[in-house]
Amino acid sequence: MSFTNPLMLIGLSAILIPIIIHLFNFRRYRTVYFSNVKMLEDIQKKTKRASQVQQLIVLALRILGITCLVLACAQPFLRGHGKSAKKGNVISIFVDNSYSMETESKNGSRLYDAVDAAKNIVQSFDFGDDFVLTTQDFSGEESHILNKDQILEMLDGITVSPNSHNFKDIRSFENHTIQASGKENVIHYYISDFQKCNFDLSLLRNDSSAHIGLIPTPAEHLSNVGVDSCWFLTPIFKLNNTVTLIARIHNYGSEEVQKVPVKLHVNDKQKAIAALDIAPNGYAECHLTYRIDEAGPNWGKVSIEDAPITFDDNLYFTYDVTDNSIVSVVCEKEPNRFLAALYGKDSVFTYQPMTYQQINYTQLRQSNVIVLSEVPTVSSGLSDELTKFVNAGGTLLVLPSTKADKSMNDLLQSLGAGQYGNLVKGTLSCKTINTESIYFKGALETQDTRVDMPQTTQHFAITGGANGNELIMTLDDNSPLLVSYPVGAGRVILSAVAASDDYGNAHRHALFFVPLHNIGIMNAVQQKLYNVIGVDQMQQLSLPSDRSDEAIVLRARKGGEEFIPEQRRIGNETTLYFHNQAHTSDWYDIVRGGQVLGTLAFNLNRQESDLSCYDEGELKKMAGELGDHVSVTSADTKNIAKSVNDQLNGKPLWPWFIILSLLCFLAEIALLRFWGKPALNE
Repeated sequence: MSFTNPLMLIGLSAILIPIIIHLFNFRRYRTVYFSNVKMLEDIQKKTKRASQVQQLIVLALRILGITCLVLACAQPFLRGHGKSAKKGNVISIFVDNSYSMETESKNGSRLYDAVDAAKNIVQSFDFGDDFVLTTQDFSGEESHILNKDQILEMLDGITVSPNSHNFKDIRSFENHTIQASGKENVIHYYISDFQKCNFDLSLLRNDSSAHIGLIPTPAEHLSNVGVDSCWFLTPIFKLNNTVTLIARIHNYGSEEVQKVPVKLHVNDKQKAIAALDIAPNGYAECHLTYRIDEAGPNWGKVSIEDAPITFDDNLYFTYDVTDNSIVSVVCEKEPNRFLAALYGKDSVFTYQPMTYQQINYTQLRQSNVIVLSEVPTVSSGLSDELTKFVNAGGTLLVLPSTKADKSMNDLLQSLGAGQYGNLVKGTLSCKTINTESIYFKGALETQDTRVDMPQTTQHFAITGGANGNELIMTLDDNSPLLVSYPVGAGRVILSAVAASDDYGNAHRHALFFVPLHNIGIMNAVQQKLYNVIGVDQMQQLSLPSDRSDEAIVLRARKGGEEFIPEQRRIGNETTLYFHNQAHTSDWYDIVRGGQVLGTLAFNLNRQESDLSCYDEGELKKMAGELGDHVSVTSADTKNIAKSVNDQLNGKPLWPWFIILSLLCFLAEIALLRFWGKPALNE
């Protein structure tokens, strides 16, 4: 117990007054004359012992009453977690406005309770204090020091946000703003539902320099089912092809859900439907198969129906379907007739042959696949273009040349792929085929060892390269015949032989043509199906060049929301930077000069789907382990301002001492009034 005015304790010397009166009570006796001795029988006599007991009790009550009165004047209190700060306080308040705070509470919604609690906290401090307000938005307004009126105004404008940040990022953002204040005493308040997936409270363990208040917003137990993610089984998007989309549906509740209907819509047409049973706190994957029947940009949606949490019931995605794949073949002199037959006579491909001495760089940048067929040298300009092409997501296929100089291996080394070694003479057969490779998957039902395999009379050794390479075909000596390397967003594929009779019959063999054909139709890596709001901040696109100064605008289809992202163009490659400008789940058309160039999809962060939160009891237990600088107060406390003030400055005890003092004096009066009063016979 501490005292606000400890000098008032000098008043305790006043207890000497009743003591002196008790010790030196020279009371004079009066003579009472009476005529009838019988009256003595009607008087209740007091013994000397009873009189002394009464006087001692009265003395104790007077001493206790005076002591309580003096202590009340000294204003005692139980010390809280706060620290005195001569220069004032800087109060940092975090209000969680993520989607999980939209859930219902006794007073309306968790977000409403959080804002109301924040206002009560602000009202418990002085106008001379500084304030910092942080939400999930991390907006520019939140990076400034506020006064009391400003923070109350900003609290009125808080709305639900699509963003969701972890506790480490929240602490970092608010601490950066706090540094701008000159106040010494820092007080943090976190008002949230404290989702377990986002709040790692162990970060508070070593921060004993400031008082930290945790204010959970209570809500009824809720279950939730949401569409977690989706992906395609194969990355082939060609007209009339059959594809399989896998959608993961997550059950965040503690009870099993049965027959959850899952619907797939593509281009506003229902393509597939399924029903799932999902275990508690588990997920199930739904395979949705359909046929692609429209070229160009396609937009799809996987949807379920689940209440009351609905923001994760729809997952939007997009992909592009092209009529053909552009394959550019760079050769030494004349176009290779075998490659011309493979890519030039198939309507799936747009075949663009050119020599290494006369390269059309405009056509090269528009390609999906580039083939270097027995190119003897790679110029610095071609090397730069190929590096950009592969890193941006293109596929580079290299068929070696016996005339190749050092520039070819220099290019491959800079890309992190393997390099060509010595030319190995001798007849070898293909030993293994990786049927699980995306370039073979589905093309062969079984691999029969009796099947005639491609043979080589000479081949180049392929060595080195970064980790993660994929062997597509190997020879009898276990050396690669066809190998793929991931590079940037694309791939580099090296062949140990060229499409020439000098190397054997591989270039004529169907088993060798299968992967070469699939390399052409699979392009490289499928376009990103969707972006997660608050997580994905950029996307690279291949858009037709435009010399105008028209900026690209992203426009939501449903709500009409639109924004201009930061954009950087290099040739036909455009990189868009979103900077948290998208706020709603939707398809967003890519518009330039009034023309729609494509479509992107944005989805809300699925972290908010998991409603598992720390309750007040768990928070108090953790706060006890973290230290005295951490306290917990429920947001539904009737007088949260008083509770917060008591925790910070200590709980005042003077009202209780006033009451005790009054009780002592009333007891003294009652004692003198009723103890020993003579009872007269009627």
